[in-house]
Order: sequence, then C-alpha cells, then structure tokens
Amino acid sequence: MSLLLDISYLVAAIVTSPWLIYRLLARGDARELMSRFGLRLGERISGSIWLHGSSAGEIALLVPLVAMIEQSCVDCRIVVSAYSSTGLAAARRAFPKHKVVVFPFDFSFVVRRIFNHLQPRLIVIVESEFWPNFLQHAHSREIPVVVVNGKMSLQSHKRYALLPLLAAHLRRLRLLAVQSEDHARRFRSLRVPADRIHATGNMKYDAAVEPSDSSSSSALRNRYGFTDDDTIVIGGSLHDQEDAALIAVFTDLVRAHPDARLIVVPRYPADSGRAEAYLQAAGLRAIRKSMLDASRDRAPAADEVLVVDTVGDLRTLYGLADIAFVGGSLFYRGGNKGGHNLMEPAVFGIPVVFGPHNVSFADTALALKSEGGGFEVTDQASLLAILSDLIGDDSLRRRSGQLAKRVIDARRGATRNNFELLLPLLDVPSS
Repeated sequence: MSLLLDISYLVAAIVTSPWLIYRLLARGDARELMSRFGLRLGERISGSIWLHGSSAGEIALLVPLVAMIEQSCVDCRIVVSAYSSTGLAAARRAFPKHKVVVFPFDFSFVVRRIFNHLQPRLIVIVESEFWPNFLQHAHSREIPVVVVNGKMSLQSHKRYALLPLLAAHLRRLRLLAVQSEDHARRFRSLRVPADRIHATGNMKYDAAVEPSDSSSSSALRNRYGFTDDDTIVIGGSLHDQEDAALIAVFTDLVRAHPDARLIVVPRYPADSGRAEAYLQAAGLRAIRKSMLDASRDRAPAADEVLVVDTVGDLRTLYGLADIAFVGGSLFYRGGNKGGHNLMEPAVFGIPVVFGPHNVSFADTALALKSEGGGFEVTDQASLLAILSDLIGDDSLRRRSGQLAKRVIDARRGATRNNFELLLPLLDVPSS
C-alpha cells in the first residue's frame, strides 16, 4: 500500500505543481523544503513525545497541553511539528525549549527517515491530520498514536466511508479524544473501537486568550490611533471578497456613525495589498501595521483604516475592538471548509458576527447564536444591518458581548480532560 500511496502522491504533486510552486515562493515554504524530506533535522533524539498541529491555530492548542506534560514528565524529550509555514513559525515562538520540526511529506521513505531521527515513543496529533504512510509507520513500530481535539466532518466521513483502506488506519489509533458526541459517532460508524473514543470537549475554548485589563486595552487603542470613544469593528481572518464586503459596509456605517472605526485583518499577510486596493477604491487610506510598527507611518486618523499585514497579532487586536466579524464564513469555500476561530473574539466579551459557512466552528457558531452572543449574516446587506444595530445600541452590544464570553467560559476544561487520558501513556504517576 505504501508504494501505491507514494505513486499517488507523486502524480498529485505533478498535477498541482503550479500551486506547489506558488506555496514555495509566495508563502516561504521553500525554506523548509529539505526538512520536509526528513533532511537537516539537527540533533538526533531518542524516546521523544511527538506532538503535531498542522496550523498556527492547532499549535496554540498545544501550549497548555505541553505545559501539563512538562510539569508531570520533567525528563521527557518533546518534539513539536507543524505542517504550514505559519504553524511552524508559531511553534518556534511557543516552544523555544523544545525541538520544533516541519511535518514531513507523507512519502514512505521520508516518513521512515524522520522516524529514525526522532524515535518517538508516543505521538499526539491535534484534530485530523491522518496521513496514511505516517500512521502505517507508527503502527509497524508499535508507537501509540493519540488524537486530541479530534474531529470528523460530514464531508470527511463520507470520504473515509468510501475508502476502507484509509479508514483502517483510524482503527489503529490508540486513543481519540474528540470535540463532541457528533464527532465520536462518526468515528464509531467507521468501526473505530468505541472504548478508544472519548468526547472530552473542544480545547479551543481553553486556548482562547483571556481579556487584558482595561488599561492595557486603552494603551493599545492609543498606540494604534483609536480613542476610548471610538466604536471599533475588526474583521478577522478575511478572505477574498469578505474584505471587499466589509469595507463597503463600513463606508455606509461611518456616515450614520461617525465614531465607527475599522481594522482589517486578511487571512494571510500577503493578501494585505488586495485589502489596501479595496480601501483605495472606496476612497479610504490604508495604514499598514508593519509600517506603523517600524515607525514608517503614523497611526490611522479617523478617516483611515488599519490593515494588519503581520502574523500573530489578531488575538491581541480583538482585545481592543467592540465588535468582531470573523471571516472565512461569508462565502462558500468548499464542503469541508468554512469559518475561523469564533472563540478568540468572544472571550474578550464582544459580540461576534459571522457568515453561514462555519464547518470548522459549527458548534461554537450554534452556541453563540442560540445564547445571544453571536449573529449570523448571509450577505453584505445583512452584515450592514447587524453592524448598524450593534454600533447604534450600546446596551445590545454590551449584553451580547457578555453572553459571548459566557459561552466560552462554560465550555472550558477539554485540555485537562485530554491530559488525564494521556497520563497512562506518558508512563508517569498521575498528579
């Protein structure tokens, strides 16, 4: 099967080569190309605990879990890997004491090489990175593989149901700690043994940033040219056309609400030029955060918009906003895609607005809507309507923000639950 997979990967690489070249050149992936082939990995280690999160969001989930492992297993050799370039950068910032590597290409000879180099005794995967050759090698070496914050979307479930050889790898997992009973049911339907599946909650509630105090929020506002009287709308993780829609809405909002201000955060910093072009077309000047940070531009004035073209600042900036619109959700992007982290703004006690496509955060979107902390919009007109209501009604905005925070606080604890399940595999006494 490994040979067939290797051939399939090679064909896929040839077919998608234009996209791969774009990733290598435009997003900085070329810097890690040798490491993705299991080369230039630095010091060899033995008996490691290998934790993997694909993206920056999943790496953030590992921070409290790794801290618990460190406390209980002082001598453990910890390795953290990520697949995306942003995830790798986040891992290097979060885990300076531990070995951080890029996740390898799933060719069998590459996986074999990196397993020989790291010699893991336990592998922990966040959410749904189920690479077949990787799982096959772990199984053949009798290395237990655990999934934390596991999920199985309806689209993925259909795919695994049609590909029994791939589904067989899931039945070899030692433990699955999944986000909800819905996800647990999908894994069970693929004949994963029920006694290995535990619905422990969503770790993203634990990883949500705690609010800073009001003085810190005021200091941040001053730094970026905002006052305490401004009503700030932030658009986080915006994809193409979402930034255009929000900017168009803002030009209408500011006519009725002169105190309204806008922060635009594209999903990828490389897309900030696109957002800047939309602003120019709307007659608004963009101030890039990178230029402001380097003292090469001034803070935005009342008729200007802050465009965030840096990595890792969105969570902090949610803390100075009054209303958040979370992107990746307004327009359909595929059956297995949709939405970004709704918890990050909600934990700051501000109302959260999002589109109808929230596959990745369906449970949170439902909870926010049903409990009054979030608002679903379907198009530009409904986005304008709800933002107008929230800006114009201080009591509605404050009440919705309080309810949003309550949704997050009531659902914490998954990280501790997952750690307790991991403890027997760490081979250390329970605390």
